[in-house]
Amino acid sequence: MTEAEEAGRIDGRGLRFLLPRLALRGGVGSRLGSRAGESLEFQDYRDYAPGDDLRNLDWNILARTEREVVKVRREEVAPVIEVFRDRSASMETPSAKSACADWFFGLLSTAADGCRVVYREHPKTPRAVRVYITDTLFDEDPDSILVRLSHNSAALAIVRVLSREEADPPASGAFELVDSETGERREMTMDSDALSKYHAALEAHTARWTAAAKRLGAAFVDLAAEAPRPERISSLAAAALLQGR
Repeated sequence: MTEAEEAGRIDGRGLRFLLPRLALRGGVGSRLGSRAGESLEFQDYRDYAPGDDLRNLDWNILARTEREVVKVRREEVAPVIEVFRDRSASMETPSAKSACADWFFGLLSTAADGCRVVYREHPKTPRAVRVYITDTLFDEDPDSILVRLSHNSAALAIVRVLSREEADPPASGAFELVDSETGERREMTMDSDALSKYHAALEAHTARWTAAAKRLGAAFVDLAAEAPRPERISSLAAAALLQGR
């Protein structure tokens, strides 16, 4: 466990991850779900059928009415939160982005009390809540990625992590740009015209992602990699992903 993840676990102690109702439909666990099962909470009666567990037969009703009915209880579930992490090289540059992703995973592991929070390479658990941590700094169509992640899920959230310089580059100066994915190098001078074009391109790129998220009913939230942790928590709360206990 990294220091950033440990810090996230500490920060998550006073917070609660907000689960959608559809997430409460998993396997045996610690939260009451919406299907019939074996928990202690009574839900309803139904007529006895051959093969039913006789321990669920209501003997009082049988004695009074001679009707064979069984008690139906609500199942207990442990909602699963599947976390998908963008493993591209750009997520490691600068290192604050990777640390922020670690922090968020640690926070989620604590704030999602009673849930199983796991890293995944591919979607696996039906009706899981899915969270994608990414900087979105690649050309792949966001629709194709988010449709795959949202399929058969309870909910999807996209947590975008950008560095300060990626969100708002310096206004002037000569720079050597290095593509972290390909290693390609390019020299350029940042002036007001270049800065305006950069902001316009980033805004259009962001609009494609937020539009794709909206079409799927997914949450989209930006986390500033170098921002103080309380500021990041505020961003997650504003996106209705977290609240105080």
